[in-house]
Amino acid sequence: MKRILLIGNSPLPTENTKSRPAAGLRTYQFLKPLIQEGGTVIDKAENAFASKQRLNFKVCLVTIALPECYEEEPGQKDLTYSENYRHFSISKNDPELFTAIQRIHDEFIPDAIVAVNTLSSYVASGLKSAAPLWADLNGWIMAEAQAQAYKMGSNDFLSHYFGMEKDVLKRADKISCVSDPQKFAVLGELATFGRLCQETFGYKFTYSIPNGTEIFEGEGAIFDHEKRASTFAKVKEIFGTSVPEDAFVLLWMGGYNTWVDEITLYRSVFEAMDKCKNLYFVSTGGQIQGLDGSTFEKFKKMVDESEYKDRFAFLGWVKTTDIPYIYVRANAGLNIDRKCTETYTGARNRINEMMKFGVPVITTLGSEISYEVEKNGTGVALKNGKHEEIAEAIAHLYSDWKDHHGHKLKEYGENGRKYIKEKCNYEYLLKPLLKWLENPRPAPDRGIRVEIGSKFGCASFLVKARGAFKYLRMNGVKKFLRKLLQKTKKVASKIKGRGGHSTF
Repeated sequence: MKRILLIGNSPLPTENTKSRPAAGLRTYQFLKPLIQEGGTVIDKAENAFASKQRLNFKVCLVTIALPECYEEEPGQKDLTYSENYRHFSISKNDPELFTAIQRIHDEFIPDAIVAVNTLSSYVASGLKSAAPLWADLNGWIMAEAQAQAYKMGSNDFLSHYFGMEKDVLKRADKISCVSDPQKFAVLGELATFGRLCQETFGYKFTYSIPNGTEIFEGEGAIFDHEKRASTFAKVKEIFGTSVPEDAFVLLWMGGYNTWVDEITLYRSVFEAMDKCKNLYFVSTGGQIQGLDGSTFEKFKKMVDESEYKDRFAFLGWVKTTDIPYIYVRANAGLNIDRKCTETYTGARNRINEMMKFGVPVITTLGSEISYEVEKNGTGVALKNGKHEEIAEAIAHLYSDWKDHHGHKLKEYGENGRKYIKEKCNYEYLLKPLLKWLENPRPAPDRGIRVEIGSKFGCASFLVKARGAFKYLRMNGVKKFLRKLLQKTKKVASKIKGRGGHSTF
């Protein structure tokens, strides 16, 4: 029985907290296949895992709790569900975070470590451990850092995020990403750190594991026709009088992060409202605490100054148990991204969630999942920044809802649920990890470090001298001298370009 130390984030989606972060969803995606037999649907809360665990894994889960998602400081918790499954929760703010996780590791003695999300992977990379490490980089943190730097007008935090990424990439034996573009970006980083070397030739370092989505405990009730009356009673309770019962609801779900194009979002909705008299925009979430407050503030300011401000309803961060009822009331959902590296390499949980609940999607293109919307007919995908086209798409779906009984909307919704069921279930997506855990091994370059690009030091000189000798032996004196002359001219040109002042 393999002993797996899984380090991730909470709250998990099985907790009823005031927000449900992407980090917790991703942790749950990696957790469930490890402690569940076959794909059985969980019908209770987290403690139901104990009776449905895989026989070949003994799992110790450590979640780094995100305090902003809880009503009170989460502190430390030791939860035991069975002999083969334990869960420790430690607040991100806990000064003993690193030492506590090291202690848990030393007591558990894992055969493998699986770390989910960048922060958890960073913590795992600092553990004193011989166990092989699978690090899940849930989004490319350097692209996220770039977007934050743009919003803040400062590059001060780039080195902080790079330091985290560097520690993970130098330690991890396997790395998973949320998209193919991020996977190749990470391969580039690995090359920079000298890990694409002779020892790792043919070794598969990186895997693309897109975000998964499944129906959680209680969410399936909204599809139960026998409970239809209670479902709509709950919907009315959540929405209150802010949205008429006969309104077309355009939904924005979750935070307004640095890669949201708030100007295009506002212009698109405003122009659509001008054409569609019974269109209402409903938003959950808001600013991202500690990361981005300006995007939401700017969007809210434009709304407050708009003639249609009464047709915008902001519900704020809502309880996890209320989320399904908000989706069931939505006629269509929006995702509007700006053109940036994060968009091209990242994921969008809001799109997955919309499709899960059968909500037609209107999204800008850029993220990998946005092209799946277009390919699988789960909604409409348009170019970034084209607010006129987005407004027209909203108006077209509004017209389908009003004049054609929502035939197109139903088609998009059915296609979305089908896509999630077939392509986004956890067992399907986690096959690479489960396969590796059958026989986890360190990467072939464990204990080997290759210096690349350094201009100083004896080690660098010896590496270059050794390389020059091998080039001489393989290519002969004539070709070697020609190459040496080229390099000499290049160095001379650089010196001349600096006004004769060499930095060597």
